[in-house]
Amino acid sequence: MKNSLQKSQATVEADDDILIKNADALLTALSAPQTRAGVRVGDNFTAADRGVIGAIKKPQNRNFIEFLSKKNLSKDAKSTIKAYNLIKNTLNWRGNPAIPPASFLENITAVFKNETDIPLELPFFAGINFIAAHLLYLNVCVDFSGQIIKPDIWTIALAESGSAKTFAFNIFEKAIDIKNILDTGIQSSAKFIEELQKNNNAFWIRDEFAQLLKAMKTQSYLEELKDYLLKSYDNKTISRKTLKHEIIVENPALVLFGLSVYSTFLQNVSLEDMLDGFAQRPSYVIAKNDPERPELSVALYPFNLLRDTVKKSWKKIKFPAKNKKYILGQAAVRAFEDSFYAYAGTEYSKIPASFLRRTLFKSIKYALIYHIVLGKTKYKEIDAEDISWAMRLIALHISDTKEILENYGFSDLEKTIQKVENLKRKFNEAGKIIKARDIIANVKEIKNVNEAKAILELI
Repeated sequence: MKNSLQKSQATVEADDDILIKNADALLTALSAPQTRAGVRVGDNFTAADRGVIGAIKKPQNRNFIEFLSKKNLSKDAKSTIKAYNLIKNTLNWRGNPAIPPASFLENITAVFKNETDIPLELPFFAGINFIAAHLLYLNVCVDFSGQIIKPDIWTIALAESGSAKTFAFNIFEKAIDIKNILDTGIQSSAKFIEELQKNNNAFWIRDEFAQLLKAMKTQSYLEELKDYLLKSYDNKTISRKTLKHEIIVENPALVLFGLSVYSTFLQNVSLEDMLDGFAQRPSYVIAKNDPERPELSVALYPFNLLRDTVKKSWKKIKFPAKNKKYILGQAAVRAFEDSFYAYAGTEYSKIPASFLRRTLFKSIKYALIYHIVLGKTKYKEIDAEDISWAMRLIALHISDTKEILENYGFSDLEKTIQKVENLKRKFNEAGKIIKARDIIANVKEIKNVNEAKAILELI
């Protein structure tokens, strides 16, 4: 196994530029796989899958600790904190490891790289979402042991003002004829369910998504929207009664692509919001300026060239017929298990089951997208290669989500939890039970009993 890993690593292209750092335990699991129910963990991983993201710059503040001591955290919030505390920053783009050669994704990313200074996350994830939306419109799905899995991905893209977010999406909207785009101007819960009833399996592109999240908490006309979205995510029936009639949407589904200015998102979405179960549903991506293509390095963007390249590349994709049902093959199941055990079999085993399963489960939806992108439309089985590509996006989303949390002071929480864990270990070795006063006396970041108790709940 060791020799095969060395051989595969030698084939990685130099421009992948994958930085391996801060994930010794995970890499150990991949290099020396365990056997679980006959499955050799790591057998289906490629060298690129072993790439991990470097350390993320860590700000210094106590927002997280103060938050823990003052808030009555829900079970979901506590589980999320535990999860992100255990996730190491594991990737570096940034997108090359997730782009199949000579594919639609490579073509669109290349033209944006060569002709603009727009962060490449924007066209790349636009491409991913437009494919997902068209597959959802065609009612294409994956059947895994009777469970129907739709390509209804949710993505929130964050970029600073001036990153040409709207311009990039306009290119795709002009180049690709998507039939199921939901009204982008929805301003109430009632309007949302009305539009979804008329256009189920829709694609909702929503700008200024952070403001919408804030309004869902503060405006009465949007207070039901959160529940509607959660039911859409779970494909559960939505109903709304009015004086005149009842609106029912059965088996709702939605590809959601939210756009927001990064700094605005941090201002409008609180730490509590990020830890809430709803905020765990979307996958987050931070669109960053490329050092090789700094902001303002291109004066004018060639709209026609960009649109025509996207349009031409889109036409080359061989989409399946309507109602096509793929199955998750045994090789794909083993590849999924490899990834699962690579996390669960190391220090990541402490990640709450709900978070780990929810995050990794998205890889099946991405695997369907990659199956089409890779030109395997006629093959009924989703295979290990599809899962392998999908897992690279999962790693990116996890890393970017953690970076968002860093801006709330999460790095300080990590350090504090580690200090308390070490202190608790010493007390255990001495046969003593650690108490709040012991933590206050030995960990300078903890100022009172409430903070000490809050940290103990996370260990």
